Parts: sequence; structure tokens; C-alpha cells
Amino acid sequence: MKIVENIFLILILFQFNNKLLSQEAKEFDGFAINPKFGPAFSVDGGNDIPSFGLEINLLKNKFIYSLEYIAHDFLDQNQLGIMMGKYKGDKYFRIQYQGGINLFWGEYYTPGETQPWIGGSGSTSSFFTAGAVSKVGLKIIPLKNLSIGIDLQVNINFEKTLFMPMFSIEIGKLRNPIKSQNTKLRNE
Repeated sequence: MKIVENIFLILILFQFNNKLLSQEAKEFDGFAINPKFGPAFSVDGGNDIPSFGLEINLLKNKFIYSLEYIAHDFLDQNQLGIMMGKYKGDKYFRIQYQGGINLFWGEYYTPGETQPWIGGSGSTSSFFTAGAVSKVGLKIIPLKNLSIGIDLQVNINFEKTLFMPMFSIEIGKLRNPIKSQNTKLRNE
């Protein structure tokens, strides 16, 4: 039943901007596939855990729509999120800010007290929860199809709130070609 509730929450997020649902893919201004990696820090003081993920972005009218998957701690913990936000900058630099909802699931491992380093014993506990996610991204766009940047992301949920600074590389149609001032003057 929880899965149905979470899918319902994701569909509600899309309804915030129903123009997205009525448009065809050819009408989008751009798109990107965004692999990213970095540490995730737990707000409760836990150690940083390695994280990597993949995000798919659609750009339209200065809005950015994203679907992302991030794996934490070598696939022991996972998150799947859907976000919507805005971006500023059409040339060589871009800032983007987004918010949305996500699903967060996985396992915690608690090592036993005897020989934790050689076939030690321990227990695992599974969890599954919904949460809120927000992201601010700073990008350098040296080519119209490539950007390099940093995403600062926060995953707020009932299980384990995470802060993630992540290095990202976007590949796709990110901007239109930049026309030089000389070309503009000659045409006038």
C-alpha cells in the first residue's frame, strides 16, 4: 500500500506544471543525461558514504524537470527522485535550483561484537520511506552538448537525512550555439 501512496505523490508533483504533460519531446529546449558521484553525509553525524547516480533532465522555458537515481554505500541504500525547478544562464555558466519528492530504501548493517573484520556476525534491517529532495547546481558549459559542475543536494526523510556535494557531468543538448558579437554587427 505504501508504494501506491508514493506513486500518487510523484504524480501530484507532475501536476504542479501540467504543461509538461501536454508537450511532445520535440518541443523541449534541451535535455541531458547527468552521471554524478560524491560523498553523502548523514545529518546525524554518520561518516561520509560513497554515492553515485544518474539523472535525466528535460529543459523547457527556463524550467528543468529531472528524474534521478542515486545509490549510496555501494547499493546498500538507494534513492529515486523526481524534481522540478528553474535554471538561469544560457551561455557558459548556469545555476539551477530544484525541489521534489523521492523514495529512499535500503538496509542498515550493524556489525556484531565478535570478529567484525573476519567473517564477523551482524544484523541487517531494511527500510523504505518517502522524502523531500532539493538541489542547487553550478555548471560550466564549455560546449553546447557538455557541462561540468557541482550539485549540492539534500535528501530529507524520516530514516536518514543526507547532504550530498556531487561532481556532475551533463551530456546532451544544453544550450543553443552562441553567436559572436562580430556576426551580429555584420548582419545589421
